[in-house]
Amino acid sequence: MTNHTHRFRTTLLARIASIGILLALYGCGGSDDPSPSTQFTLSGQVNRSSTFTRTDLQAFPPTTQSQGPVPGSFTGVSLWTLLTDANGGGDLTTNPQVKNDSLRKYVVVMGSDGTQAVVAVGEIHPNFGNQPDLVAYDVNGQPLDNDGFAQLVVPRDQSGGRYVANLVRLEVRGSTAPQVSLGGGIAPQFTLSGDIKHSGTFTPADLQKLPTVTQNVTFRAGQNTVTGSFTGVSPWTFLTDANGGGGITTNPQVQNDSLRKYVVATGSDGYQVVVALSEIDPQFGNQPDVIAFAFNGGSLGQDGLTRLVVPGDTFGGRYVSNLVSLEVLDSDTSP
Repeated sequence: MTNHTHRFRTTLLARIASIGILLALYGCGGSDDPSPSTQFTLSGQVNRSSTFTRTDLQAFPPTTQSQGPVPGSFTGVSLWTLLTDANGGGDLTTNPQVKNDSLRKYVVVMGSDGTQAVVAVGEIHPNFGNQPDLVAYDVNGQPLDNDGFAQLVVPRDQSGGRYVANLVRLEVRGSTAPQVSLGGGIAPQFTLSGDIKHSGTFTPADLQKLPTVTQNVTFRAGQNTVTGSFTGVSPWTFLTDANGGGGITTNPQVQNDSLRKYVVATGSDGYQVVVALSEIDPQFGNQPDVIAFAFNGGSLGQDGLTRLVVPGDTFGGRYVSNLVSLEVLDSDTSP
């Protein structure tokens, strides 16, 4: 073997090893090439898996957002439209036998450098969070250039961690646990598990040892409008407090690792909702959710001893009554 051939093989093997290290670090199957992207795939729990280019995105009605933590006027396609449109979009799949099945779903958004973030479908659903996220292709009337042909824009976030540039993949996933009855009725306690340091079982008395918050809310429940005051604990405080709560585990070698995580809240009847951890993170969505143990100064009644409350939602579909479990999961390791 000539020295030239030997050097070539050594260099090639080194490059292959480097690619393997990158994929192992990101663990997400995205490209190792951080150069500007020219297309992305939409797959998962959609009826129409597709590949999208700038031209494809421009075929949708354009939407512009000028507010948010990243300066500029972004033009693109509503993320909700892209996921649900039955003609040019993904046509989100839902099970009609499962109540509010879309609230059990989330989107894993990935850039060409392996950057990954989670957006819960409930965040952007018009009946619930109604967050105006975009898949942008222009900023200030010009292409994104180094940010690729498309970028996720989350205008209500406090900082730009979920502004994933150089999009290469959107994947719709859902809670893997079947939505079946767990017996129903008043749940005396709930469990906390998953990517946290302290798994455990919690009662309202345990929650009252943490700082309490009160939120005045108005939401639709069927044909009725409910207005009142819920008192409880911020889920962010509960999940991150290493003493009285769970203490979320994160990988310090992954920037904004918490953006990859989500929480599955389950009620005693099996009803489930997915909340992206970044939605309640004060640095990002800063959504003032509550794990409530009181309503208007009294008990929650038939809604149990604890209830997830999501202020600002139009309908109360993400208000999970009779909590029996909260599970913190990482999209990098989820099926």
